[in-house]
Amino acid sequence: MRKVKLDAIRIDGGTQCRLVIDQPTVYNYLESMKEGDEFPLIETVFDGSTYWLTDGFHRYHAFKLIGIKEIEIKYKPGTLRDAQLEALKANNKHGKALTNEDKRNKVEMALKIEGVSEMSNYEIAKLCELSQSFVASVRDPARKKKQAANKLKHAIKKVEELNTTSRTSSKETTVGENTDKIPTDGQNPDEAEMQATELAMQADQEAMYKLLESDEPLKDAHQEIKRLNHLNSQLEIQLRGITNERNEAIKMIKKLQKENDKLKAQK
Repeated sequence: MRKVKLDAIRIDGGTQCRLVIDQPTVYNYLESMKEGDEFPLIETVFDGSTYWLTDGFHRYHAFKLIGIKEIEIKYKPGTLRDAQLEALKANNKHGKALTNEDKRNKVEMALKIEGVSEMSNYEIAKLCELSQSFVASVRDPARKKKQAANKLKHAIKKVEELNTTSRTSSKETTVGENTDKIPTDGQNPDEAEMQATELAMQADQEAMYKLLESDEPLKDAHQEIKRLNHLNSQLEIQLRGITNERNEAIKMIKKLQKENDKLKAQK
């Protein structure tokens, strides 16, 4: 650790993996600094003449805004390349979480560092502290598209399973020849609602098939998957509720039928 002038720290060496600095975060840090809160020291690599910032960009900009001229920092000796490699590890376990776009930018930055493009996906993933599949998708866009297609197929399969469960549940409404339709308490959907839900699910399934066959951006595909997963979760909860309610009703009907049979036998 050592104390240095803030102006002596360079931030233009390709050591920032974020695409943009989040201004609300900077101002939140600034207000906390005014109140006397302590922050971790920013981290740098010193090449003998220049301190290259590797971790702490939001804190750096907050220091700038608050007017602090000199701060205490952590530093390691090394070259600009060492600083770029060190920066790839930043923000993985602290600070504002990186977005997927930031992570993609991190991999692209890594590939521009001398010698990194020759590494395997596993080595780069370890260097960036990201998943190997994510690194592979950035290096190979075709694989990225395939991963999206696999996710969509999985979502389609889930919808189909729910459709089957819905149809099965709708048929299990009677027990024996004289069993009346089981009433609901109004908290769960009736048959008409279940049919409407099934039609909506079929429409969603058709939309997914169209998405698989189109060249829509991957972002749209991810949004569709997210929406369908949320819908599936809601439907699963509804179906479990309907199944439990009907099972209880069936038990009650069977019990009443047995009591009725006993009464008839006693006459």
